Amino acid sequence: MAKKSKYFEHESLQDKDAIISYLKAITQGFKKGAIEFSDEEEEFMLTPQKLANLKIKADKSKKGQTLNIKISWSSDQAPTSKSRRCLSTRKNRKNNLIQ
Repeated sequence: MAKKSKYFEHESLQDKDAIISYLKAITQGFKKGAIEFSDEEEEFMLTPQKLANLKIKADKSKKGQTLNIKISWSSDQAPTSKSRRCLSTRKNRKNNLIQ
């Protein structure tokens, strides 16, 4: 019988500082090669690989603004051609090159 996949979802209203803390924790997990998740019932860990698919969507409408970040990877993912994109922030107008 196949092992049930693990799933984690979190949604809450947070201030900017708390969101920055979450993003820093995810960044640190990528650096160390393990991102840990837990809730009241169980814990599990994701192990990011060297290559990952990154998808960023931003939307601005009269009702509000949305930023979606999706990162996915597979341990047997074949290398793909490198794409280069630039992201910039309003505070620092210099483009940050992501390779």
